[in-house]
Amino acid sequence: MKLTVLGNNGPFPGAGGACSGYLIQEGGVNILLDCGNGVLGNLQKFISLKELDAIILTHLHSDHISDMMVLRYWVQIKKNRGEINSPIKVFAPNEPADELARLDIKGIFELETVSEDTELSFGGLDITFSPMKHPIKCYAVSIKNESRHFVFSGDTAWNTNIIDFSKNADVIMLDSGLLARDKASNDVPHLTAGECGLVAAQAGAKRLLLTHFWPEYDLNELLEEAKQSFQNTQLAQLLGVYEI
Repeated sequence: MKLTVLGNNGPFPGAGGACSGYLIQEGGVNILLDCGNGVLGNLQKFISLKELDAIILTHLHSDHISDMMVLRYWVQIKKNRGEINSPIKVFAPNEPADELARLDIKGIFELETVSEDTELSFGGLDITFSPMKHPIKCYAVSIKNESRHFVFSGDTAWNTNIIDFSKNADVIMLDSGLLARDKASNDVPHLTAGECGLVAAQAGAKRLLLTHFWPEYDLNELLEEAKQSFQNTQLAQLLGVYEI
């Protein structure tokens, strides 16, 4: 299983950056996790849009879905030209209803909603979901093949679900939207880098990738804060490719 980082900023991109987007590949299957601004351009450095098997959206905030509104044009034009026949499979939470309705474009996206009971299979990949703590409905995503286990948190504040959901994962990629010094209260809807380290340690994960970076941070500070609790931590580098 291979992970490619197509965007790692949030809630807006830094200069030359992109927001949330990650390509998972296994045995010819291509799954896009999130589709924030800047992701489509980066995706095409690795595969053609025709090669996408499905898109999974952890939640419906704009920094995770905005390029979906551009992708619709590609699908429409390619279908009109007879170059593709099928809509793109899209899996997303059912709230907020107005954002979901924007994605419900018949013949363009084959839209299905997900819940904590949803189980998906693509090729040799088995995919499950767990609810996170965020202002809108958001799910962490677990992807397994026969031998490897990857978990992506989406966006979340501290909660025990992500620890339980990530037990013994080979790689866990977490929303590290804050440094501890900037967490004013327990209601901040993102993990600090230090909390990411605690999650990885308590879950018994083998490796931690930090992502969803506030563009104005010194990323080395995030890395050092997480390493206080979990040494095997890396930054999810833009356009970086990782073997799970």
